[in-house]
Amino acid sequence: MKKILIPTDFSLNSYRTADYITNLFKNVKCEFYFLNTYRYENSGLNAFEMLQADDEWFERPKKESLKKLGKLITHYTLKSNNDKHSFHAISEHRDIVEGVNDSVNNILIDVLVITGKGTSSLSATTESILEKVRSCPVLIVPPDATACKGLTLTIASDFQQKINTTEIERFIKALENTNTQIGILALKEQNNLSDKAAENLEILLDYLKPLSSKPIDLEFLKPTYRLKDYASNHNNEIMCVVDNKPDLFRKIGILKSNVLSTIAKLNNNTVLTIHQ
Repeated sequence: MKKILIPTDFSLNSYRTADYITNLFKNVKCEFYFLNTYRYENSGLNAFEMLQADDEWFERPKKESLKKLGKLITHYTLKSNNDKHSFHAISEHRDIVEGVNDSVNNILIDVLVITGKGTSSLSATTESILEKVRSCPVLIVPPDATACKGLTLTIASDFQQKINTTEIERFIKALENTNTQIGILALKEQNNLSDKAAENLEILLDYLKPLSSKPIDLEFLKPTYRLKDYASNHNNEIMCVVDNKPDLFRKIGILKSNVLSTIAKLNNNTVLTIHQ
């Protein structure tokens, strides 16, 4: 049984994300967890007025969250008509990133799914989740994504480092009953690949072969191509990018991950982020 976490703000795009992911995993036994976090609207209230607020003021956001989650669960339970799927609600008064991180670790989530903007910039919340939630693969779904019958997962890397295969295998095994093609895109021209990069690429290929029932497609970035160009011509593929282990400057918040700018360039693709 795979466990999928989907943070939701009940927007139309978040419903589209849920449609996409339930369709993508339609042949897989899954527990879907919809997470909604809420905060109290205290604009215009001073500390004394907040102390004087009645129970109804505190209960209102919680009731609203639970009501909308209840409708969401009912909608997908009736819509899916799939005995492989079950749906669960999590409503919490807290910061969204903290809520996501705790749910991932406490429930032992296999895949975290977040809604992308479909633009060339990431929201502050998405950036924060990508920086702080590192214990499972993160799938970013743009608003117009569609789950095709034949799914291709393309792993893009320059292979300067050996790829951590744990989360890749976790995601592939989550799609065990899906018609999945695995591809590799080396972000270098073939004749410019260093010996170390070539060795890391070969190690990944050898590791992936037993996980795939089909031959693995290997491509090298063409001289006139960029990753964005490749992705725009392969909109139906899930692009997999690798977030390197944070150094000291990232840990203390001075620098951000380079993978954030890469993901922003892939705004029209569904993107899987794995962690080193």
